[in-house]
Amino acid sequence: MAAKKNPVKAHESSTKKQAVPATAGKPSAVNAPADSGSRTLKDQRSTGRMLVRLDPKASMASLIRQAKTKGLQLTTMSDSGDGLFEQTLRQSDGIIFEKLRIAVVNEAGAARLQQLQALRNSPFLSSEPERYLRALQPVPKGKGKGGTLKDTTVATWGIHAINVQNSGYTGKGVKIAVLDTGFDFTHPDFTGRTLHRKSFAGTRQAKDKEGHGTHCAGIAGGGRKGRDGARYGVAYGSRLYIGKILDDAGEGTDGQALAGIEWALEKGCQVISMSFGAPAEDQQAHSVVFEQVAQIAMTNNCLLIAATGNESDHTEGLVASVNHPANCPSILAVGALTQSMEVADYSCAGNGLAGGQVDIAAPGDSILSARPGGGYRRESGTSMATAFVAGVAALLWEQFPQAAAGDIWVKLLQQARRLSLPASEVGGGLVYVR
Repeated sequence: MAAKKNPVKAHESSTKKQAVPATAGKPSAVNAPADSGSRTLKDQRSTGRMLVRLDPKASMASLIRQAKTKGLQLTTMSDSGDGLFEQTLRQSDGIIFEKLRIAVVNEAGAARLQQLQALRNSPFLSSEPERYLRALQPVPKGKGKGGTLKDTTVATWGIHAINVQNSGYTGKGVKIAVLDTGFDFTHPDFTGRTLHRKSFAGTRQAKDKEGHGTHCAGIAGGGRKGRDGARYGVAYGSRLYIGKILDDAGEGTDGQALAGIEWALEKGCQVISMSFGAPAEDQQAHSVVFEQVAQIAMTNNCLLIAATGNESDHTEGLVASVNHPANCPSILAVGALTQSMEVADYSCAGNGLAGGQVDIAAPGDSILSARPGGGYRRESGTSMATAFVAGVAALLWEQFPQAAAGDIWVKLLQQARRLSLPASEVGGGLVYVR
């Protein structure tokens, strides 16, 4: 694909995401069409359950009371105690996420939900189908063309590429939530660190058996390979919050992701790294529910960062649209780059719709990081790129502790290294530490 002559102007003239950062700190009712869901590994568009936007002015008591008038028994995550999302949902007709002002309603309650929404001045606003989600699985690494970026005894090529080894910041004290398949809490590289954890994937333990979550958390908040080995992690001084929202097969649901986001906000996390998603159809509108969630996160001084997806095949002329939920305007969408600073063959691109753009790019090919069992492995994908951006966001928050989430978004783009590549594929360019 031909490179644009002026990548800065190309980025400026591209269709920008709306509502950020101008609306940062100002959540509003969103009236865009509801997302109809996306295909998954199971080739199903949705779980059969519904996600519902709730009136932010309505109290929990009034919402629960009004639902009861139509025979709908709703509960809150705080009432569940142990946080087992699926178990709590089976014991009621639906769950309300108090901070996010979202409810998940079981399929059996769909008709009663419609009755509630039909009421005059109903606090049950727009609804949309709940989707299946999955970890964005590793893909064959891109071959690149004459790339000079290599792993060294000092650091991996991704660490070199974003210039993080020259930073005096470590993300000290900044809270990063990694919502994924969990983590290997016995990994020796994390000995002595306090790792906060919670599972929303049907188990009480946030232990990672799949490996995707450990790899991504290692990039975002890890350090060195062993005591004297090469550095592979960005914000090794950060405080990691591990939310297991995907099961041991790497699969989950929107509701589990929302439970993880709610938990991260309750814990005061400033960065939420989301290397999961569901493919979006061309010209499909973004999720109104997740857009509201992202805006509410910003009012809580938290930035949501998500992977664009791995469904493209650029060499064959197939360029897939940015995944859900990264295609929401207020979620920072991350594409992947190869060691030769080319767009990774699999990395999804903008489709021209509001919000459906790539905002920034990061190293994604043949990335070394931690794996369960105490060792290391290489993986490729926009998942890895997302973790790099989450780590850099933590460095910026340490440097600018009073900054708002929208400010961090802007700073990430301002200090990005411009690339002679289409803005639809790399956004503002390579995430970079200056």
